[in-house]
Amino acid sequence: MRRGTFAICLIASMLLAGCLGPSTADWGSGSGAVQVNFSMEETTVKSSLSGGSTSNSVIPVGCIPGTAGGDLQQGNGTAISFTGYLAASAFYDSHNQQSTRGLAFGVTTAVAIQSMSFSDAAAVVDGDGARIDLKDWSDPLYPKTGSGSVNLEQLDSEADTKWFVLGLIPTSEDVLYGLTSLNEWHQPVSIHGYMVATEGAGSNAVGELKSWHGATNECSLKVESNTNREDLYVLVTGITLEEATVSANGEADDEWVQGDVPFLGRGGFIMFFLVGGIGGSVGLFIVSKGMIMKSAGRSMRILIGEEGMKKAASVKKDAIAAKAAGMESPEERQRRKDRERREAEKERRQAEKKKDAPAAKASKKKDEGALGGFDLDSVLASTSTSGPGRSAPTGRKSSVVATEAAEEMDRMSAQQEAPTTSSLPASISQQRRSAPPTQTRSEQPAEAPSKPKVRRRKAVKKSAPEPAEERAPPAQQYDEDEDFSDFSF
Repeated sequence: MRRGTFAICLIASMLLAGCLGPSTADWGSGSGAVQVNFSMEETTVKSSLSGGSTSNSVIPVGCIPGTAGGDLQQGNGTAISFTGYLAASAFYDSHNQQSTRGLAFGVTTAVAIQSMSFSDAAAVVDGDGARIDLKDWSDPLYPKTGSGSVNLEQLDSEADTKWFVLGLIPTSEDVLYGLTSLNEWHQPVSIHGYMVATEGAGSNAVGELKSWHGATNECSLKVESNTNREDLYVLVTGITLEEATVSANGEADDEWVQGDVPFLGRGGFIMFFLVGGIGGSVGLFIVSKGMIMKSAGRSMRILIGEEGMKKAASVKKDAIAAKAAGMESPEERQRRKDRERREAEKERRQAEKKKDAPAAKASKKKDEGALGGFDLDSVLASTSTSGPGRSAPTGRKSSVVATEAAEEMDRMSAQQEAPTTSSLPASISQQRRSAPPTQTRSEQPAEAPSKPKVRRRKAVKKSAPEPAEERAPPAQQYDEDEDFSDFSF
């Protein structure tokens, strides 16, 4: 697992080699951007790297070459060069308002360069150059350094090396993006541009022209020996690297472009990746597969012997011939049957769906005619139908109809109650005879009157009961208080 992760990371690094750069400001008037209107008469630096919008106007300071050295003049001359060994750099896409002030808001890159000729800087062996331990570089001109080979905060007149600490302000969009070339430390570099001066600021302005500043005949700035360090703002117009340049218009023959790879270039890197990366991966896969197959063949020969290998080869040939003849293997036959079964099932479902469509439509139409779950047609038909024992009270329609079985049960109940009726008081018998005989179950009273308790003589054999309507009233009535203790005949 770890080897696979390492391989993926290695391939990703090949893809991203030369394509990554530091985060820096944009060009323009939007948020997190700078825009410089460069002119020798007056240059305006606008910036929004502090959150708000700032604007500073300065006068460029150029160099006029001469036999005794270059003369620095405001609003005149050519670009000044700052040459040496690049030891450290920092890039800004925003600035802290508490630690930054004035023209520093327009700085997009800060560099620390050990002053020396370009050839001497190119001759420095990698690892032998000055090493700076950076702790903080929020203020472009005042980096805070630690215990490296050089501590920029402790430079004085007794130091062995001379240094430039420059706050770089791009004068064009091409220069802005070309400044990312300074992200690679420990290389020779020559930065071309103009120093700045503010009208009426005097000689004590931070990062601006001082009275002791001077240049060589080639207009390369000299470092004052009293401090061995120059902290300056520079309006950058170009950069010279060991194998490329950055120009103000981006049209130099050897123009540096983000993504360039040393020695190969962008086109060479892409070709190398396609040939060496993808081609090598495919070739490695083919070789590894061949080695695995060869090892498997040796193992099989050991297990089944030469005779088994011959039989296996013949079986393979027979299988190829059978397939060419149109025969199917068990797996292919099973797949075909499964496919046919699925198709048949699909056709059957479609046919059933078409067949059930009219019935479903009629059922839906019938359900739409029903109200509240009742079929009105059936209810009206049942209430209007007349028959034996199915009459309803006049002027009233009911959805509850007594059936013939219910009426038969009523008649049987009346016959069973007939003997008891004979012993009831005449008033109760009369009331029972006056009740309507065709009363339905739905019209019966909620509670029947309770039967009075009477005492009877010892029962004798009686004949079959007669209907209550035909029986004569009893000849003699007895009071409840009469003594029935005499059971003689």
